[in-house]
Amino acid sequence: MLEYADGKARAAGTQITTVLGDMTSFELQGMLGRLDMIVCLLGTLSHMLNNKQACACFQQVSRHLRPGGLFVLELAHPGDLYDGSLLLQDTGAEMWEVDKPDRSMMVVWGTDMDMFDPETQVLHRTVSIRSMKGEDMDQCLLEEVVPYRQFTTQEIDLLATMNDLEVVGIYGDLNLDVSLTHEDAFRLVMVLKKK
Repeated sequence: MLEYADGKARAAGTQITTVLGDMTSFELQGMLGRLDMIVCLLGTLSHMLNNKQACACFQQVSRHLRPGGLFVLELAHPGDLYDGSLLLQDTGAEMWEVDKPDRSMMVVWGTDMDMFDPETQVLHRTVSIRSMKGEDMDQCLLEEVVPYRQFTTQEIDLLATMNDLEVVGIYGDLNLDVSLTHEDAFRLVMVLKKK
């Protein structure tokens, strides 16, 4: 993934520094209290399965942001947690096609058999990548079950408060015109600011 990001940056004529690390214990040398923004997209925070991990991640983010710096989070929409569909195993499976020059693949995110634990708020999400033969899915190239925690806005607010951050925006998409309750809202995007 880091090589991919480096390659994309080089192709765009941009220089970036990539770091392989743990979200709960990273430390960027010389960057404590200096970063303008940290972005955590695609539900990455949801891999922090318990409060200890989530709090450690927020502590590291807070340590690296300058006063006024922003932490942007993109997570699953909280409606997914509260509408009861997860308990009914209606996990909202999604599919999207990925075209490569030599083949087409289908990413399948979730099945009706995925289990949700309401006590831990962890969904065990089945993720698979399948090759395509014409319009039909063919061979399964990879399948894995990924534990994925569902966060609420109140939990994020509490983690922020405990780590010298404040919520300054809540959206339903990366488009800031889409509120969390808008009909087009399908994600939870929260913007936190370092005090």
